[in-house]
Amino acid sequence: MDFFSLREQYKEFFYKGFSVEVTEGFYQVTFSYEIPGLSEFETVWKFPDTGRTVDEAILHRLLFELGMAEAISYWKVTCAPVLRVQCGSLTEWQNKWWRKLFYNGLGEFMYVNGIEVSEEELLTIVCGQEAGEADGLAGETTGAPGRLTDTASYSGCLVPVGGGKDSVVSMEVLRNEDVTIYRINKDATVEHVLAAADREYKTCFVNRKLDPRILEMNKRGFLNGHIPFSAVVAFSTFISAYLQGIRYIALSNESSANESTVVGSFVNHQYSKSYEFERDFMEYIGSFLDTEIRYFSLLRPLSELQIAWLFSRYTKYHKAFRSCNAGSKQGIWCCHCPKCLFVYIILSSFLSEEEKVEIFGENLLDNPQNEKYFRELTGLDENKPFECVGTRSEVVMSLKKYLSKGGKALLPVKYADWLMAQPGDVDAALSEWNELHNVPEELVTVLKEEM
Repeated sequence: MDFFSLREQYKEFFYKGFSVEVTEGFYQVTFSYEIPGLSEFETVWKFPDTGRTVDEAILHRLLFELGMAEAISYWKVTCAPVLRVQCGSLTEWQNKWWRKLFYNGLGEFMYVNGIEVSEEELLTIVCGQEAGEADGLAGETTGAPGRLTDTASYSGCLVPVGGGKDSVVSMEVLRNEDVTIYRINKDATVEHVLAAADREYKTCFVNRKLDPRILEMNKRGFLNGHIPFSAVVAFSTFISAYLQGIRYIALSNESSANESTVVGSFVNHQYSKSYEFERDFMEYIGSFLDTEIRYFSLLRPLSELQIAWLFSRYTKYHKAFRSCNAGSKQGIWCCHCPKCLFVYIILSSFLSEEEKVEIFGENLLDNPQNEKYFRELTGLDENKPFECVGTRSEVVMSLKKYLSKGGKALLPVKYADWLMAQPGDVDAALSEWNELHNVPEELVTVLKEEM
């Protein structure tokens, strides 16, 4: 089933609506979608209800936006040329914003599936009456996309935690602040990380359930691949901050996330973790809502190297954290994926071989099966792995530091001459500071003190 034949057969995709039910201490939100002639889909979210008074117009607008982000998971099944939004309206500028997110956020998806089209060719978004609003929709309907004013006051920090080293660093940097941990669904690694902390955290636990029919589509050979999931997280954290009365949404995305995955192209596995998306996201929120809530990455001024340096000092988490996408939910390291290898390498400047083996269970640099990922991570091969990993130069600098300390593992030794000829020095890199960030000034001070 190729891109063009699917678009010819399934010309339209419908974002039909969303329903909201307040029950048992939760807002349960059901988003409804349809590919006519193929399938209907539903995504269900549950957000904790703290009893805080909310403006329903604001809440419904934020939910509508989350539904737009969730639509990407189902739209990509056939990549219908027209997306009909039946439950709300967008200004021309907002419409263009969403088309940019679809295009850039699905850059990896298009690259892997061999899809070569322009942003204008990929998608047309039609809203409201033009989209054919129908009576009897299960969904709420937003009004005209006017700008709303949020008069409520907010305080504290909402910190999304996935169990990896980056969110652990954010937790520790903000350990003296009023922090609420944001979690999506149950995850063994997050449980272990929170158990390793030396304080009790307030928690905002939300539940997200994709429609199982999407798995059926994947098995049948419809289009599948990476989506900009961090954009979904962005809208869901904003809704949670609004319901919880929290001012700052402090992500843990670093400056390294800005580097493209495919050399010389816009394709970036981490697009929705990039500074560009972060900036665009707050500009988009501001197009329809005036509020105190701010979304930013606390670690944006730092590189992966600097984050690894900070994390190496937080030894209480070393047995608990996991950054392996294949094994995180089960609380294990698979030791045979590019993410595992990257984390092993980036910690090599700061931890001994014995400390790393104690964390991972084996020396990942001594395994010849990891050579392909080694070459991709270092830049010996042109493109990086499609994973959330640091820059090629950071990997090279870490390996140079490892060799200079007498490291003898198979893969660095095999490529030692090439590695040592590359520019860059870990010690110099640790003093860098990226000015392209949106961190509030009071938290910049806290971060610099930690550094």
